Amino acid sequence: MALAFVGGLTLLAGAPAAPAEKPVFRHPFDGQPIEVPEAKTKTPALERFKQTGKNAYRDDPSAVGQGKALYEQWCQVCHNSDGSGKMCPALIGSEHIYPQTSTDPGMFAILYAGASGAMQSFANRISQDDMLRVIAYVRTLGK
Repeated sequence: MALAFVGGLTLLAGAPAAPAEKPVFRHPFDGQPIEVPEAKTKTPALERFKQTGKNAYRDDPSAVGQGKALYEQWCQVCHNSDGSGKMCPALIGSEHIYPQTSTDPGMFAILYAGASGAMQSFANRISQDDMLRVIAYVRTLGK
C-alpha cells in the first residue's frame, strides 16, 4: 500500500504543470471580449500565442526585423519612428492610454479591434501573425 502511495506521489510530482490560461482579448473601450476568428494562415507562433498569450517572435531577430518593416509602413506616421508618439499615444515607457498595451495580448486586441481616435482596426490590413511581429518589434523600442 505504501509503495503504491509513494508511486502515486512520484507520478504527481512528475506530472506537467497546469497549462497557462488562454488569453482573453478585450476591447479597450468597454473591456468586453472580442472575437478573434481563426486566421487565414496559421503559424505555430500564432497558435501558441492564442493558447498561452506568449509571443514567440519576441526572441526571433528575423521576425523582429519583419515587424520593424511593418511598423515603418503602418505605425510610425502616428506613433513616431521610436514609439514616442506624435499625434497618437506613445508605445514606450510605463504611461499608457490603454493599460492593456503593456501586455502582448492587450496590444494584439488593440491592433485587431482598434481603439479611439485614428487607431482603426488592422484586422483587414495585416495578418494576425504579422500583428505578433509588429508587437515583437514595438517591445524593442525604448530599450
